[in-house]
Amino acid sequence: MLPVVALMAIFSSVNSHAESTNPTPTKEYVVDDYANVLSDSTKQVIIDQAKKYQQTAAKPQIVVMTVKSTGGQSIADYADSILENARWKFGKKGLDNGTLILFAQNGGKNNVRISTGYGIEGILPDAKTNQILNNNKSLLKSKNSSEVDNGIQQTFQDVASIVSKEYANKSLKDAKATKDANQRKKYVSWGILLFLVLIIVGIAYYLKKNNNDDDHHNHSGGGGNGFWTGAILGGANSVYNDYGGFGGDSGGFGDSGGGGDFGGGGSDI
Repeated sequence: MLPVVALMAIFSSVNSHAESTNPTPTKEYVVDDYANVLSDSTKQVIIDQAKKYQQTAAKPQIVVMTVKSTGGQSIADYADSILENARWKFGKKGLDNGTLILFAQNGGKNNVRISTGYGIEGILPDAKTNQILNNNKSLLKSKNSSEVDNGIQQTFQDVASIVSKEYANKSLKDAKATKDANQRKKYVSWGILLFLVLIIVGIAYYLKKNNNDDDHHNHSGGGGNGFWTGAILGGANSVYNDYGGFGGDSGGFGDSGGGGDFGGGGSDI
């Protein structure tokens, strides 16, 4: 019996690790509690809401997942890896109206992220998801398991209240138009940002080159150009970092969100 028990223990450990690092959907799909932190009542709230969404034309979806660890990844990168996996298809195909609420214990850090598809981003922009997370931060970061459960349920309900209001009576045509508009807006924003950064870098390069020429010819006033070069380069770097190097919280998930691009946005704490 001892070898059998030992093998069972090893299998359980390996399975637990696999669930944490490469989770697969549970039979409920919308509730994937691998960290065992959700109460039955919280799970039921999520499942009941999912059933209501399935009765609407646009069929939005909010998936709540808890894991023990993100395996050394940031929670944003971990969420990306989940959404890039073909086994996860959030929301309705072609509408990208899925939302992922991800909770990771991470040795007591209690990291949480809300990731949204293009179809949801208009009503749940990064500022709104960040506000929701911070409103529930004290519960989500608590060492008390019941408070964590309450925090996750409240976070879900805050997200669901916005999603429900948007999709209660929305037609498929209108939902598709919303998704396409959000996607175009994101592309335009990235294009404008890239254009501005290129201009800033170009000016900085020009000033730096002139400054080097001034130093070479021992002209006065080189320090002034050096100041402006540093200021512009610093500004460019700040803009770049604020936008996560054209990645960050922008999402960029391929072939998710019900078969479309799950590349809306997201926030985490």
